[in-house]
Amino acid sequence: MKKILIIELRPGIGDLCMFIPRFHEIKQKFQKSHITLLTKTRTRAKEILKYDQNINQIEFIDEGGKKKNLIFLFSFFKKNKFDIVFSYQYGPKYLKYILFSKIFGSQVFFYGVFKKKESMMMRAIRSNEIWLNIKIAERSAKIFIKNQNIHRKNQIILGIGASGDNKRWPTDYFCKLIEYFKGKNYEFILAGGPGEKEIINSIKQYHSDIKFISLENFNLEESLDIIKDAKYHFGNDSGFMHICAALGMISYCLYGDTPSEDSIYNDKIIPIIPDGFKSVDHGSQAMNMITVSKVIQTFEHKSD
Repeated sequence: MKKILIIELRPGIGDLCMFIPRFHEIKQKFQKSHITLLTKTRTRAKEILKYDQNINQIEFIDEGGKKKNLIFLFSFFKKNKFDIVFSYQYGPKYLKYILFSKIFGSQVFFYGVFKKKESMMMRAIRSNEIWLNIKIAERSAKIFIKNQNIHRKNQIILGIGASGDNKRWPTDYFCKLIEYFKGKNYEFILAGGPGEKEIINSIKQYHSDIKFISLENFNLEESLDIIKDAKYHFGNDSGFMHICAALGMISYCLYGDTPSEDSIYNDKIIPIIPDGFKSVDHGSQAMNMITVSKVIQTFEHKSD
Protein backbone atom coordinates (compact mmCIF):
# COMPACT_ATOMS: atom_id res chain seq x y z
CA MET A 1 0.00 0.00 0.00
CA LYS A 2 1.43 3.35 -1.06
CA LYS A 3 1.76 6.07 1.56
CA ILE A 4 0.75 9.42 0.09
CA LEU A 5 1.03 12.90 1.56
CA ILE A 6 -1.04 15.83 0.30
CA ILE A 7 0.16 19.28 1.37
CA GLU A 8 -2.46 22.04 1.23
CA LEU A 9 -1.53 24.92 3.54
CA ARG A 10 -3.95 27.66 2.53
CA PRO A 11 -5.71 28.49 5.77
CA GLY A 12 -9.45 28.76 5.15
CA ILE A 13 -12.49 26.50 5.01
CA GLY A 14 -13.16 27.64 1.45
CA ASP A 15 -9.59 26.82 0.48
CA LEU A 16 -10.01 23.27 1.75
CA CYS A 17 -13.32 22.81 -0.09
CA MET A 18 -11.81 24.04 -3.35
CA PHE A 19 -9.12 21.35 -3.22
CA ILE A 20 -11.35 18.43 -2.15
CA PRO A 21 -11.86 17.32 -5.81
CA ARG A 22 -8.09 17.15 -6.26
CA PHE A 23 -7.75 14.97 -3.15
CA HIS A 24 -10.41 12.62 -4.47
CA GLU A 25 -8.70 12.36 -7.86
CA ILE A 26 -5.48 11.28 -6.16
CA LYS A 27 -7.35 8.59 -4.22
CA GLN A 28 -9.10 7.42 -7.40
CA LYS A 29 -5.71 7.10 -9.12
CA PHE A 30 -4.11 5.31 -6.16
CA GLN A 31 -7.03 3.36 -4.76
CA LYS A 32 -4.93 1.08 -2.58
CA SER A 33 -3.20 3.86 -0.71
CA HIS A 34 -3.08 5.51 2.69
CA ILE A 35 -3.51 9.25 2.27
CA THR A 36 -2.41 11.81 4.84
CA LEU A 37 -3.44 15.47 4.51
CA LEU A 38 -1.12 18.11 5.95
CA THR A 39 -3.01 21.36 6.41
CA LYS A 40 -3.88 24.14 8.88
CA THR A 41 -6.38 24.12 11.73
CA ARG A 42 -8.47 26.97 10.31
CA THR A 43 -9.52 24.73 7.42
CA ARG A 44 -11.58 22.74 9.97
CA ALA A 45 -10.55 19.67 8.00
CA LYS A 46 -11.36 17.18 10.77
CA GLU A 47 -15.00 18.29 10.86
CA ILE A 48 -15.46 18.75 7.11
CA LEU A 49 -13.70 15.50 6.14
CA LYS A 50 -14.98 13.48 9.09
CA TYR A 51 -16.89 10.99 6.89
CA ASP A 52 -14.59 11.15 3.85
CA GLN A 53 -12.97 7.76 3.40
CA ASN A 54 -10.64 9.11 0.73
CA ILE A 55 -8.55 10.80 3.43
CA ASN A 56 -7.16 8.42 6.04
CA GLN A 57 -5.30 10.82 8.30
CA ILE A 58 -5.19 14.57 8.92
CA GLU A 59 -2.22 16.40 10.41
CA PHE A 60 -2.14 20.09 11.27
CA ILE A 61 1.01 22.13 10.79
CA ASP A 62 -0.17 24.62 13.43
CA GLU A 63 -1.96 22.42 15.96
CA GLY A 64 -2.06 24.01 19.40
CA GLY A 65 -1.81 27.48 17.90
CA LYS A 66 1.91 27.23 17.20
CA LYS A 67 3.51 26.47 13.85
CA LYS A 68 5.65 23.34 13.85
CA ASN A 69 9.40 23.91 13.62
CA LEU A 70 11.95 22.32 11.31
CA ILE A 71 12.81 19.61 13.86
CA PHE A 72 9.18 18.50 13.92
CA LEU A 73 8.97 18.51 10.11
CA PHE A 74 12.19 16.50 9.77
CA SER A 75 10.89 13.93 12.28
CA PHE A 76 7.47 13.84 10.58
CA PHE A 77 8.92 13.02 7.16
CA LYS A 78 11.49 10.60 8.60
CA LYS A 79 8.84 8.70 10.55
CA ASN A 80 6.34 8.41 7.69
CA LYS A 81 8.64 7.96 4.67
CA PHE A 82 5.90 8.76 2.16
CA ASP A 83 6.06 7.11 -1.25
CA ILE A 84 4.50 10.09 -3.02
CA VAL A 85 4.03 13.73 -1.98
CA PHE A 86 1.69 16.18 -3.70
CA SER A 87 2.18 19.84 -2.75
CA TYR A 88 -0.27 22.52 -3.93
CA GLN A 89 2.00 25.38 -2.84
CA TYR A 90 4.15 28.01 -4.50
CA GLY A 91 7.25 29.77 -3.30
CA PRO A 92 10.62 29.37 -1.58
CA LYS A 93 9.18 29.11 1.94
CA TYR A 94 7.59 25.78 1.07
CA LEU A 95 10.78 24.23 -0.31
CA LYS A 96 11.54 22.69 3.10
CA TYR A 97 8.62 20.30 2.60
CA ILE A 98 9.99 19.30 -0.78
CA LEU A 99 13.53 18.90 0.57
CA PHE A 100 12.47 16.66 3.48
CA SER A 101 10.28 14.61 1.14
CA LYS A 102 13.20 13.95 -1.22
CA ILE A 103 15.65 13.23 1.60
CA PHE A 104 13.45 10.32 2.66
CA GLY A 105 12.91 8.98 -0.83
CA SER A 106 9.52 10.37 -1.82
CA GLN A 107 8.44 10.98 -5.37
CA VAL A 108 7.43 14.66 -5.27
CA PHE A 109 4.96 16.69 -7.32
CA PHE A 110 4.85 20.43 -6.60
CA TYR A 111 4.12 23.76 -8.29
CA GLY A 112 7.60 25.24 -8.24
CA VAL A 113 9.64 27.93 -6.57
CA PHE A 114 8.11 31.07 -8.07
CA LYS A 115 4.46 32.00 -7.90
CA LYS A 116 2.80 32.85 -11.19
CA LYS A 117 -0.15 35.16 -11.74
CA GLU A 118 -2.76 32.60 -12.70
CA SER A 119 -6.05 31.13 -11.59
CA MET A 120 -5.50 29.12 -8.41
CA MET A 121 -8.16 26.61 -9.43
CA MET A 122 -7.03 26.19 -13.03
CA ARG A 123 -3.47 25.59 -11.81
CA ALA A 124 -4.68 22.84 -9.46
CA ILE A 125 -6.81 21.23 -12.17
CA ARG A 126 -4.04 21.31 -14.78
CA SER A 127 -1.48 20.06 -12.28
CA ASN A 128 -3.58 17.02 -11.40
CA GLU A 129 -4.12 16.28 -15.07
CA ILE A 130 -0.36 16.25 -15.61
CA TRP A 131 0.66 14.59 -12.34
CA LEU A 132 -1.98 11.83 -12.52
CA ASN A 133 -2.16 11.53 -16.32
CA ILE A 134 -5.92 12.08 -16.32
CA LYS A 135 -8.44 14.34 -18.04
CA ILE A 136 -10.70 16.26 -15.66
CA ALA A 137 -14.10 16.83 -17.26
CA GLU A 138 -16.38 16.88 -14.22
CA ARG A 139 -16.36 20.05 -12.12
CA SER A 140 -17.72 19.10 -8.72
CA ALA A 141 -16.79 18.75 -5.07
CA LYS A 142 -18.30 16.52 -2.43
CA ILE A 143 -18.43 16.69 1.33
CA PHE A 144 -19.61 13.36 2.74
CA ILE A 145 -22.13 13.63 5.55
CA LYS A 146 -24.39 11.22 7.42
CA ASN A 147 -28.10 10.90 6.70
CA GLN A 148 -28.27 13.33 3.79
CA ASN A 149 -31.60 13.19 1.96
CA ILE A 150 -31.87 12.51 -1.76
CA HIS A 151 -34.70 15.05 -1.93
CA ARG A 152 -33.93 18.69 -1.17
CA LYS A 153 -35.94 20.66 1.35
CA ASN A 154 -37.49 24.01 0.43
CA GLN A 155 -34.82 25.87 2.35
CA ILE A 156 -32.73 28.87 1.35
CA ILE A 157 -29.44 29.56 3.07
CA LEU A 158 -28.52 33.22 3.26
CA GLY A 159 -24.73 33.40 3.50
CA ILE A 160 -24.30 36.68 5.34
CA GLY A 161 -20.90 35.74 6.78
CA ALA A 162 -17.70 37.15 5.30
CA SER A 163 -14.05 37.60 6.21
CA GLY A 164 -14.34 41.38 5.88
CA ASP A 165 -16.87 44.12 5.13
CA ASN A 166 -15.40 44.58 1.64
CA LYS A 167 -16.57 41.03 0.84
CA ARG A 168 -20.05 41.45 2.28
CA TRP A 169 -23.27 42.18 0.37
CA PRO A 170 -25.26 45.01 2.02
CA THR A 171 -27.78 43.88 4.64
CA ASP A 172 -30.67 45.76 3.04
CA TYR A 173 -30.00 43.88 -0.22
CA PHE A 174 -30.44 40.58 1.63
CA CYS A 175 -33.70 41.91 3.09
CA LYS A 176 -34.99 42.77 -0.40
CA LEU A 177 -33.99 39.35 -1.71
CA ILE A 178 -35.92 37.70 1.13
CA GLU A 179 -38.92 39.82 0.14
CA TYR A 180 -38.82 38.26 -3.34
CA PHE A 181 -38.93 34.72 -1.93
CA LYS A 182 -41.59 35.39 0.70
CA GLY A 183 -44.78 33.53 0.00
CA LYS A 184 -42.98 30.91 -2.10
CA ASN A 185 -42.98 28.33 0.71
CA TYR A 186 -39.28 28.59 1.60
CA GLU A 187 -37.68 28.32 5.01
CA PHE A 188 -34.77 30.71 5.56
CA ILE A 189 -31.49 29.86 7.28
CA LEU A 190 -29.18 32.72 8.29
CA ALA A 191 -25.60 31.48 7.96
CA GLY A 192 -23.44 33.74 10.07
CA GLY A 193 -21.41 33.51 13.23
CA PRO A 194 -21.37 35.59 16.41
CA GLY A 195 -19.59 38.35 14.46
CA GLU A 196 -22.69 38.75 12.26
CA LYS A 197 -25.11 39.12 15.19
CA GLU A 198 -25.93 42.74 14.31
CA ILE A 199 -26.71 41.77 10.70
CA ILE A 200 -28.82 38.82 11.86
CA ASN A 201 -30.82 41.04 14.20
CA SER A 202 -31.35 43.65 11.47
CA ILE A 203 -32.74 41.02 9.09
CA LYS A 204 -34.99 39.57 11.79
CA GLN A 205 -36.32 43.02 12.66
CA TYR A 206 -36.94 43.91 9.01
CA HIS A 207 -38.81 40.64 8.45
CA SER A 208 -40.36 40.22 11.89
CA ASP A 209 -43.11 38.02 10.39
CA ILE A 210 -40.60 35.32 9.36
CA LYS A 211 -39.29 32.66 11.71
CA PHE A 212 -35.64 32.32 10.70
CA ILE A 213 -33.23 29.54 11.60
CA SER A 214 -29.98 31.18 12.65
CA LEU A 215 -26.66 29.34 12.86
CA GLU A 216 -24.83 31.89 15.01
CA ASN A 217 -24.82 29.70 18.13
CA PHE A 218 -24.18 26.33 16.47
CA ASN A 219 -20.77 24.77 15.94
CA LEU A 220 -19.66 23.65 12.49
CA GLU A 221 -20.77 20.02 12.79
CA GLU A 222 -24.20 21.08 14.06
CA SER A 223 -24.51 23.61 11.25
CA LEU A 224 -23.64 21.00 8.62
CA ASP A 225 -26.41 18.78 9.93
CA ILE A 226 -28.93 21.65 9.80
CA ILE A 227 -28.12 22.80 6.25
CA LYS A 228 -27.29 19.50 4.53
CA ASP A 229 -30.61 19.16 2.68
CA ALA A 230 -31.22 22.81 1.74
CA LYS A 231 -32.05 23.63 -1.88
CA TYR A 232 -30.30 26.96 -2.46
CA HIS A 233 -27.59 29.19 -1.08
CA PHE A 234 -27.39 32.93 -1.77
CA GLY A 235 -24.51 34.80 -0.25
CA ASN A 236 -21.01 36.14 -0.02
CA ASP A 237 -17.89 34.33 -1.18
CA SER A 238 -17.07 32.57 2.08
CA GLY A 239 -16.09 29.20 3.44
CA PHE A 240 -19.74 28.51 4.12
CA MET A 241 -20.65 29.10 0.47
CA HIS A 242 -18.08 26.50 -0.60
CA ILE A 243 -19.44 24.06 1.99
CA CYS A 244 -22.97 24.50 0.64
CA ALA A 245 -21.86 23.85 -2.92
CA ALA A 246 -19.89 20.77 -1.83
CA LEU A 247 -23.02 19.49 -0.07
CA GLY A 248 -24.70 19.54 -3.47
CA MET A 249 -26.92 22.61 -3.30
CA ILE A 250 -27.06 25.30 -5.98
CA SER A 251 -24.97 28.15 -4.56
CA TYR A 252 -25.43 31.64 -5.96
CA CYS A 253 -22.21 33.36 -4.97
CA LEU A 254 -21.87 37.15 -4.92
CA TYR A 255 -18.40 38.06 -6.15
CA GLY A 256 -17.51 41.71 -5.67
CA ASP A 257 -14.08 41.66 -4.09
CA THR A 258 -12.73 38.11 -4.45
CA PRO A 259 -11.63 36.13 -7.54
CA SER A 260 -14.75 35.08 -9.44
CA GLU A 261 -12.58 32.60 -11.38
CA ASP A 262 -12.36 30.47 -8.24
CA SER A 263 -15.89 29.22 -8.90
CA ILE A 264 -14.79 27.11 -11.89
CA TYR A 265 -13.96 24.05 -9.79
CA ASN A 266 -17.61 23.32 -8.94
CA ASP A 267 -20.59 23.56 -11.29
CA LYS A 268 -22.90 23.96 -8.30
CA ILE A 269 -21.51 27.49 -7.81
CA ILE A 270 -23.29 30.13 -9.88
CA PRO A 271 -21.08 33.24 -9.85
CA ILE A 272 -22.85 36.60 -9.82
CA ILE A 273 -20.73 39.67 -10.55
CA PRO A 274 -21.73 43.32 -11.09
CA ASP A 275 -22.93 44.44 -14.50
CA GLY A 276 -20.09 45.92 -16.52
CA PHE A 277 -17.46 43.55 -15.09
CA LYS A 278 -15.97 40.64 -17.05
CA SER A 279 -14.46 39.23 -13.85
CA VAL A 280 -13.81 40.29 -10.27
CA ASP A 281 -10.70 39.99 -8.13
CA HIS A 282 -9.27 41.14 -4.82
CA GLY A 283 -9.59 44.91 -4.57
CA SER A 284 -12.52 45.30 -6.95
CA GLN A 285 -14.62 46.71 -4.06
CA ALA A 286 -17.85 46.12 -5.96
CA MET A 287 -20.11 44.21 -3.56
CA ASN A 288 -22.67 47.03 -3.37
CA MET A 289 -22.74 47.14 -7.19
CA ILE A 290 -24.35 43.69 -7.36
CA THR A 291 -28.02 44.61 -7.51
CA VAL A 292 -30.87 42.59 -6.06
CA SER A 293 -32.49 42.55 -9.49
CA LYS A 294 -29.32 40.99 -10.98
CA VAL A 295 -29.46 38.20 -8.39
CA ILE A 296 -33.17 37.59 -9.02
CA GLN A 297 -32.69 37.60 -12.80
CA THR A 298 -29.82 35.10 -12.51
CA PHE A 299 -31.96 32.83 -10.31
CA GLU A 300 -34.96 33.00 -12.65
CA HIS A 301 -32.79 32.34 -15.71
CA LYS A 302 -31.13 29.30 -14.08
CA SER A 303 -34.47 27.99 -12.79
CA ASP A 304 -36.18 28.03 -16.21
